[in-house]
Amino acid sequence: MNTYATWFGRVVGLGVLANFSFAVLAFLKPNDLLAFLQLGSVESTVWLFNYSVLLVMLSCFYIPAALDPFHYLVNAWLLIVARLIPATTFFVGVFVSYLAKGFLTLGIVDSTIGVVELILLILALRAASGVKDQPESAF
Repeated sequence: MNTYATWFGRVVGLGVLANFSFAVLAFLKPNDLLAFLQLGSVESTVWLFNYSVLLVMLSCFYIPAALDPFHYLVNAWLLIVARLIPATTFFVGVFVSYLAKGFLTLGIVDSTIGVVELILLILALRAASGVKDQPESAF
C-alpha cells in the first residue's frame, strides 16, 4: 500500500474510534452527551440509543476498507458517502431550524473526516495507478 492509502486507513480508524466513543457515551450517559454537544433536551433517549447502535454497525463496515482500500474499494467509497450525507443533513437541519445548533458540531466533524478521506482515497488510487499530479508537457 502507498502512503496515501496508509493515511486513509488511519483517518478511517480515527473516525471509527470517534463513532464508537460517541456510542459508548450514548449508552452510558445519554443526557450528559446531549447536554455537552448541545443537541437539545428530550423526553426519551431511545432515539439516541438506536442511532448509536446503527452507528456502531455502520462503523464495522468501515474497518475492511481501512485495512485494504484497494480490495474493498466499494466500502471505501461508501464510507465517504456515509460521512458526507449525514453531515449535510446536520447542516441543512440546523439551517432550517429543525435541529439544535449543537448538530453543527457533528456536521463539522463528519464533513471534515469525510473530505479528508475523499482526498486521501483519490490520491491513493492515483498513486496506485501511476497517475501523476501534473501532466507532462508535450514540448
